[in-house]
Amino acid sequence: MLTRTLLATAAIVATLATANAETLRMGHIQAPGSPAAEGAKKFAELASQYSDGDLTIRVYPSAQLGDVRSLVGSVKTGAIDIAEGTFPLLADIVPEYNVYNAGYYYESWPQLNAVMEADEFGRSWDEQLTELSGIRVLGAFYYGSRNLTTNGLPAKSPADLQGKKIRSVPNEMSLAVVRGLGAQPTPVPFSELFQALSQGVVDGQENPLPTIEAEKLYEVQDHLILTNHQLITLPWIVNERRFQALSEDNQDALLRAASEAAEWTSQQTVTAEDGLVDKLSEQGMQVVAAEDGLDLDSFRSSVQAEVEKTFEGKIWPAGLGQKVLEKARSAAMAEAGQ
Repeated sequence: MLTRTLLATAAIVATLATANAETLRMGHIQAPGSPAAEGAKKFAELASQYSDGDLTIRVYPSAQLGDVRSLVGSVKTGAIDIAEGTFPLLADIVPEYNVYNAGYYYESWPQLNAVMEADEFGRSWDEQLTELSGIRVLGAFYYGSRNLTTNGLPAKSPADLQGKKIRSVPNEMSLAVVRGLGAQPTPVPFSELFQALSQGVVDGQENPLPTIEAEKLYEVQDHLILTNHQLITLPWIVNERRFQALSEDNQDALLRAASEAAEWTSQQTVTAEDGLVDKLSEQGMQVVAAEDGLDLDSFRSSVQAEVEKTFEGKIWPAGLGQKVLEKARSAAMAEAGQ
């Protein structure tokens, strides 16, 4: 009798827990198996673990819930709860976010992360975003360092890219960076990039190494130019009203899960990048690096000048770029143990 009573009680408790569980919908555009997609799964797993099963995040990959712009808009309205966004889109609300994608401002993920975690920079901007839009940044992860690819053009300086059409993401920072590289930025939807390259609509493109490999761009591009001109970080965002509707314990669980999953995803990306230069070389790409005469100083000065001309005192406050560069240099010294 006692055993039956205990089993019945356990069943009631389990039923109540299930009934009270919070389910959150999360969308992103990444293909399954990529570091970013695996990171979203990790986030969901940790959220369930840290909430003792009280939080369930249903992840919808591969743009099932819309493209990035749609996802950000849906989080803002509350149509979905969580999404992977981009900082250039969030910069429409907080312009200072553009500095995260500034060309040649950072040499490593820890340097960029230091700016994002600083109270006077990233933390302050996150608060502004929530106040102005009702969107909260839960965490952000390293997505990769962008490099240039071309077909038949071993470009070693901005002069080599004059008049060349390089596919660009259609945001102000990406356009400025490609101009700084010496090329003519030409927006092409990502879904059409492979075809545009194969047909010669554009002469080249720029993306992180994992993307170049995953999209098989080596089939239509024969030169990999290791410019490493732009580090990319992507945020996980949540509707603030939905976040505040959670219990305090579940809020803490969600934030802890996002922080740890973002760190895990960043490391997965770093690991994925290691060895990809050799792998792409084996696929037939000719690698152009500093030892091959790649003039990184020329690219760096040209890109930074274009970014400053486009953004300083116009899109972000005057002087912000220099302050961020100083923070990055400080982080670099700490990283080197100086």
